[in-house]
Amino acid sequence: MSYTSQVTNQYKEETKHRRIRYTIQENLAEHFEIANEFKEWRSNQSSARIITFNNLFHGDYQMCLFDIRNAEIREDWGQRNALLDIGRSKKILGLAKNFDPMMFEPISVDYIIDEGVFIIRDGGGRAHAAIMNGVFMVPASVRRINSFEQSRQLFLDQDKYAQSIGQYDKFLQALADPKHPQHNISCDIFAISKSAKFCLHHSMKSTETPLIEGLGILKKTISNYGGDSKNSWGSRAAPNLVRAVDILKEVFPNNDEIPVSVLTAVTAFIFAVHRRLPSGRDGDKRLVKFFQRLINSRAELKDMKKWVSVLNFDSSNNYGPYGCAAFMREWNKAFKGANRGRKPKGFYKYVTFEDYEIELAIKRPSELARDESLYS
Repeated sequence: MSYTSQVTNQYKEETKHRRIRYTIQENLAEHFEIANEFKEWRSNQSSARIITFNNLFHGDYQMCLFDIRNAEIREDWGQRNALLDIGRSKKILGLAKNFDPMMFEPISVDYIIDEGVFIIRDGGGRAHAAIMNGVFMVPASVRRINSFEQSRQLFLDQDKYAQSIGQYDKFLQALADPKHPQHNISCDIFAISKSAKFCLHHSMKSTETPLIEGLGILKKTISNYGGDSKNSWGSRAAPNLVRAVDILKEVFPNNDEIPVSVLTAVTAFIFAVHRRLPSGRDGDKRLVKFFQRLINSRAELKDMKKWVSVLNFDSSNNYGPYGCAAFMREWNKAFKGANRGRKPKGFYKYVTFEDYEIELAIKRPSELARDESLYS
């Protein structure tokens, strides 16, 4: 992997599976399925289109045409891969199929003086759509930039308030730059993902490292229910969230995705009830047993993605409170009568959650106090 700017070791680890410096043609060759889909679509069209920017502009105000084959994308400088995000790649396919020179907005290109290279700072998606149509010379604004640091800062500044940048791309930008105001947050989320063995991008998902999307919600879950003794970014480990991931992976060993809504609910549940469970692995076994009973209670719950609707915690602002309360109710059903009969010495009784405790969880989950009556 050839990094062309100073980035952190965490950024290198997170991006080691992907190319971070490439031309548009190289990117299309690597993601050939997108180019092939476009070629198949074009072959089914009744007539071929001739696309050109010639004679498009006013004679007194001609726009510079730039050969996009001469430019690079460098993700470690802040650029994004237009084809890695599923939603964005579909939009680019749409742009390619409906390519119209009259609608084409000029791309922004930086010429890095101390590198002697051209970088597409804005317009990578449009450039991909152009090349798929065999168009290489496109309208562009080409600026002379002193260094990669200046180009990166321009990219960050131009998109500071833009919603078009995906959360994962923003996460990578912050992870790469120690001076970024969100750097500590990104470093903690990165470390937690490695500790719990989950991934943050669909290109890396597997049953061993299931995908968890929704970095904004993940950040709130870590802050609110993670279980760190120190409530500051830069040193968080989120033991409750790591425990929740481990349990869900054990209950759903074949899943390559964990909905962030479910993860938030389970983490909030663990945060609230951990003092009412046996310590260590015995507590984990009891949680696994509960969730196994839960998914066997209704056929729909064998699909983790349906939990939010079936258990009624499908409010994005209340995944934690509503999910925690839902699990407390289900726990009471699953272990009703579990303490009856003769038990071995040292048996840790199953907790029964009181109605008022469930009502409190709906408002805001809090750590329940230890209950000495649960010890036998």
